[in-house]
Amino acid sequence: MDLSKLTERYSELTGLEKKIIEYIMTNSEKVIHLTANEIAEKLYVSKTSVINLSKKLGFDGYSELRYYVKDYVQNKKKKDQILSFQDILGNIHGEVSKTLALQSEKNIKAIVEKILNSKMLYIVARGASEPIADLLSSRLALLKVKSILIRDPNLIDVLGEGLGEGETIFVMSLSGETEKILNITKAARARSIDVIALTSFSNNSLQKLANYNMFCFADDTETKYNDLISRIGLHTLTHILITYIDMHRKE
Repeated sequence: MDLSKLTERYSELTGLEKKIIEYIMTNSEKVIHLTANEIAEKLYVSKTSVINLSKKLGFDGYSELRYYVKDYVQNKKKKDQILSFQDILGNIHGEVSKTLALQSEKNIKAIVEKILNSKMLYIVARGASEPIADLLSSRLALLKVKSILIRDPNLIDVLGEGLGEGETIFVMSLSGETEKILNITKAARARSIDVIALTSFSNNSLQKLANYNMFCFADDTETKYNDLISRIGLHTLTHILITYIDMHRKE
């Protein structure tokens, strides 16, 4: 990951805007600790100029721009850090172990019962979580559980309008802040449709909206600008559900 989003429209910027961008580019490690007002004071510009520039570059505001820069700084440090083979294995082991420690059999049973008793289960995921959703959908098909994987982003937007009684939405989002996932969750809950969410163990928007949650551990959950973040926790949750449903079918 680089800071290309900050420079892709550089030729269109005013002299003042270029001055702000150049400061951010050359002081990225400092910027992640500065507010828009603090940057404005350092450069003798207005806070509004910093915020408007952020929006001009495609961010919701300065806070999102700062998250973008923070991701760049963190990833650069990770690349500069040389991990041993044992470090890599240890990180994976830790992610799985901490995810397993978050699980409750009572909660898993409730989710499995909801899946099995639903007239239809709509599975929704975006980005790097989609292959995991695909895995879940294909295994549910083998287990003769009715489910549909919604791949088309346009269908995600309109799905909420056609949900019926007894149907369930199953969503995956490591960050818990994926816009389309949040939109379909809100639409479903507004119609009293149950939502099962697989997300990270963090104070995110998705876990507050869904009425069934399974949590995984993740060191980093800011996936908007870094889709190389591990989804091992989501894989682990998916396999727990698949195995539990398979056991239930054999009873």
